[in-house]
Amino acid sequence: MNIVSFLWRYRTIRILGGTLASTFGTGFFPWGPGTVGSIIAAVAFYYCPLNHFTLLPALLLLSWIGCEAGRKLWGEDPSIVTIDEVAGTWIACLAAPEAWGIWGISAALVLFRIFDIAKPWPVNKLDEMKNGIGILLDDVAAGLMAAGVLYLVILADLF
Repeated sequence: MNIVSFLWRYRTIRILGGTLASTFGTGFFPWGPGTVGSIIAAVAFYYCPLNHFTLLPALLLLSWIGCEAGRKLWGEDPSIVTIDEVAGTWIACLAAPEAWGIWGISAALVLFRIFDIAKPWPVNKLDEMKNGIGILLDDVAAGLMAAGVLYLVILADLF
């Protein structure tokens, strides 16, 4: 028996895992839980006083743990699991220039949601993975694609 299976027997661990997986309950929102989770992530990004890049590894680790917990609780990639949207949105927001302020964060959020919902390649291939890392990686890819579009806009000096 591995440590996860051992700990999973405890109700507190399951509750904490579900809370993390659903991004403190946003996954239970009846309409667009992924969008609600993404909005929460964008707001947290905007108001976070810490260095956003240094938080990324911890956020990715927590997101993976949350995805695994959500999979154990609710099955393969349920809409209740929104912690993956948090990671993807955070990655997209990293590309938003600070000078753009809330408009840059909003652009990152919208671009991320477009790529997450449309699921172009490689997002769609990663979405086919049936494990916690697959649940997370499709949103990471959507976040990277959104960040790429923002970088292209910056390089083209369109704004």
